[in-house]
This record gives sequence, C-alpha cells and structure tokens, in this order.
Amino acid sequence: MRCPRCQAVSPAGKKFCGDCGAPLVGSSATDVLDIPSDIAGARDAVLRAVAEQRQAEADYRKIFEGSVDGIYVTTPEGRVINANPALARMMGYDSPDQLMSDVTDIAGTIYVDPAAREEYLRRMQHDGMVREFEYQVRQRNGNILWLSDSATAVYDETGRVVRHEGTVRDITSQRRTEEALAESRRQLQTVIDSVPAVINVKDTRFRYILMNQYMARVLGIDPAEAVGRTTNEILARYGASKETIGDQRVIETGDELGFYEESYVDAAHKLRYWMANKVPVKRADGTIDYIVTVALDITDRKRSEQDIQRAREAAETALDNLRATQDSLIESEKLAALGRLVAGVAHEVNNPVGIGVTVATALQRRCRLFVEEIAAGELKRSSLNAFVQANLDAASQLVSNLNRAAELIQSFKQVAVDRNVPDRREFNLADLTEQIVTSLRPGLRSRNLTLTVDCAPDIQMNSYPGPYGQVVTNLFLNSVAHAFPDGRAGVLTIAARSIGERQVEIVYSDDGIGMSDEVRRHAFDPFFTTRRDRGGTGLGLNIVHNIVTNRLGGHIDLTSEPGQGTRFRLLLPRVAPELPMGE
Repeated sequence: MRCPRCQAVSPAGKKFCGDCGAPLVGSSATDVLDIPSDIAGARDAVLRAVAEQRQAEADYRKIFEGSVDGIYVTTPEGRVINANPALARMMGYDSPDQLMSDVTDIAGTIYVDPAAREEYLRRMQHDGMVREFEYQVRQRNGNILWLSDSATAVYDETGRVVRHEGTVRDITSQRRTEEALAESRRQLQTVIDSVPAVINVKDTRFRYILMNQYMARVLGIDPAEAVGRTTNEILARYGASKETIGDQRVIETGDELGFYEESYVDAAHKLRYWMANKVPVKRADGTIDYIVTVALDITDRKRSEQDIQRAREAAETALDNLRATQDSLIESEKLAALGRLVAGVAHEVNNPVGIGVTVATALQRRCRLFVEEIAAGELKRSSLNAFVQANLDAASQLVSNLNRAAELIQSFKQVAVDRNVPDRREFNLADLTEQIVTSLRPGLRSRNLTLTVDCAPDIQMNSYPGPYGQVVTNLFLNSVAHAFPDGRAGVLTIAARSIGERQVEIVYSDDGIGMSDEVRRHAFDPFFTTRRDRGGTGLGLNIVHNIVTNRLGGHIDLTSEPGQGTRFRLLLPRVAPELPMGE
C-alpha cells in the first residue's frame, strides 16, 4: 500500500507508513464498512474523518505539487524519499521520481562543499532544525546553484531522527546580486582608498557606513572599526560637534554644503587644515539616505599662505625701511646739490665782489693821498682833475660789478626758492633754464667742459620750476660724474622746443663715453651706480625719473651707446597735472 504523504510503499496489513509514520488508508471504503454493527454509530464519524483526511491530503498534494519552492523529505543518511516537481526542476531533473532514483547520496551528489552538509547535519542534530541555511548545490548538468534551506527533523517514538522535512529556495540570483554588490563595494573601497583625501559616508543618524584608508590613518584607527559607529564616538577628541553641525545642515536643507575650511588635530596631535564638501544622497522621492563627505588636506597650503603672509609683512617692513633710507638719501642728494649750488654762487659772485673790493681799496688809497695833498697845500688842478676822473672810473667799475653780483644773487635766489618751495607757477622755459645753467657753469671751468642752451624763447609753462631745476641739475651732475673720465673735454647741451600746443620736448645730451646696454637698462633703477666706490648713491637718475613721470606729469627715455654719448629726451605737458594733497 502507498503512503499518501511520502508515497512510500508499505506491506499489506500495515496501518502506518514505515518511512514517514502517516496513517495508511485503504483504496476503498470496504475496510471501514466491514466494521461490526455494534460500533456502526461511529461509522459516520469515521467516514467524515476519512473524508477530511483525504481532503487534507489533497490540499497537501496540491501545495506540494504547485509550490514554487522545492520541498523534500530525506533520510539522515542523505537518501531522497520524497520531492516535489519544483525541486526536481530546480535540480535539473525531469521528474521527482528521476531525482529520487538518481540521487542516493546528497552529500556526494548534490552538495558542492561537503563541509556545508556536515554543518547542516550538525545543526539538525543539535537544534532539530535549520533556518535559511545557505549552501551551494550542483545541478544534474553540473551548474552551480545557491539554495536557502529551512528544514525540521522528524523523530520516532524512541527520539531517533528518522527523516528531514524541508523547503529550499533558489537564491542564486540574489547571491549573484549580493556578490556583485560586494564586488562593487570592494572596487569602490579600492578607489576611495587610493584617493589622497578624507572620504566617508554616513547615514542620517550620523553612523559611519564607509570610511577610506586615508581618513583611517589620520584618525589612527581601522576603517572597519568605524562602520556602525557615530560621529561622536569616532571624532570625540577631534571636534565631533563641528562635523555633526555640517551633517545636520545637509539633512535640514537637503542641499550640498559647498567647500568650506575646517581645522582638526590628527592622531599625531598635529593641527591640520581641511577643505571639505558634503553631498546628500537622495532617493527618487527626495528622502536623504546618506551624507558623503570629501575633505582635502590643505595644511601645506595654509602654512605656505602663513609663510607668505609673514614674508609679505617682512617685505613691507623692509620696503618701509628702504623708502625711509631712500628718502634720507634723496635729502642728502638735495643737500649735496644745494652745496654745489652754494659753491657755484660763491664762485660766480666772487669775481664782481673781488673786483669791487679791489676798486674800493684803490679808491680809498687815492682819497687818502688826495687828503694829504690838500693838507700839505700841494693840490694842483691837474691832480684834482685826475682824482675826479679816477673816482668816476672807480665808481663805474663798482656799479658795474655790484650790479653783476646783484644779478647773480637774484638768479641764484630764484633757483633756490624754486627748489625749496616746489609750488607751481607760470614761467618762461628759456629764462628758467638759463638761470639754472648759470648756477651750474662754475663747476665746468676746471673740467674743460662746455654747457650750451638752445631753448625756444616763447615757451610758457604752468608747472613746477623747482622740480624741473632738480631734473636739469641731476642730469648735469650725472654727465660730470660719469661721461668724461680722466679729465677729457666735452660738450653738454640742453635744447627745448614745442610739440603742438600742449607739450614741450626737452633734450639733454652729452658727447661723453656713453653707456653699455647693461648700465642703460638699469640707469633709472634706485641705488644703481657704477661709482659706489666714489660715494655714488645711485639715486640721481631715479630722482629724475620720478620727478618727470610723477611731479611734472611727463615721460623720459634714454638712448646711449658706448663711445656715442648719452641722450635724455623729456616730453612734458605745458600745464603740469595737479598734485594730490601732501605731495
């Protein structure tokens, strides 16, 4: 007789299945109908029970046959004693009978890893069940599947396990998906571990989901230690509150937190600076699942910026000191020029004053002799006439030389006033230039040099005569100091002409030894000089350049070649620009 549950065949006369223990019922109702008449009253109840049993078996068979999951009954030794069609298809067999016929040893035929079978049996023995136990099996064609097995051990009257009843589900696709996800995660971890920046992912409860090796090294921990732990737990001594505030802002606004600077002390107790960015990871409906943080170490950059700032401050201090020194040297240059001016004044005025003194001395002596003649009564008409004529000649010489001295003093006075009071005024360029040259000529006589002036007489300017005089003087002194070594003779020339109605061209030149390209390129640089061993400051031409381009509002250029002399061309406006207050 065949068991309605496990389909095992039992000998005739047996009331229970020897394999699964299910009650055996005959194929017809005659077994029940032959009940003695004294218990006929129980017949209906038995028939109903039989009907219910058959319905239950039919329902069980329907579920058994129609289940998409594999259903099996096996012996502890590994023989399949029952299987549904789904399990047969799952394992690659045409029918359950074929499966039960071919598979006599599950461990050797079905299981890929024998250790998995051993673990299955251990759990059955210890727990009497397995739940969602995952392992690999081999199909009939050799393909590998992943199954999730849930089974229960069935015991006999003595407590011995007689069979295992369970269901299996094909989770191959799920496992492949999980493996693909795991591989993707591994690849992602590899990628972010290779990035020289802090990278981490946290959920909305500020628990770390992922952390790269770079961040772990900074914190002095293993990345795996951070997973599942909160910001407060991981960054307690590094400034967790600042990190949490940033994450909270991303959650509240739903927006990226753009690049911002933060500073933390790392595991080595060193202050480090970071440029961080936080981005929310959202679902399709906008719900935020994760917060991704990327932070670049900008410590070296910040320290460089600090070094640059310190260097800038030091440079500014040095520049201030340099400017103070330069101003002091400029004043020294002005004083030196003033000294030369005084020397020129003394030299020029000395001639007419000296002649006047000589004439006055002679006149004094002549007057004394004249008085003596009168006292002696020896005065003659001829002596009187000679005395009068001599006095007239002396007076004429005195007036002439005193006028010459007065003119020189007035000229020098005007030049001195212009230099010391640099106010703008209207002046005639030719007259002013002549006054300046007059103060310079005395220094030329001992040097065998000639200074000529060729200025158009009708050039009227509204500018700054003092600074202009400083320019001419410095150009003159530069030529005297550098252009004519070893006492050689030469010519200095100043020429001026109008360029249209608004500009004036002034050309200063000498026929001296000229300049090399190197000297010419640096001629206007402050403190550049070829005569430092002789007391040169290197500020003369720098002062010229600054006055021309700033105070006078013009332009100056220089042309020179070795042996060809030097030429300075000044292009000045007739009306100088207004200077800011204080200049």
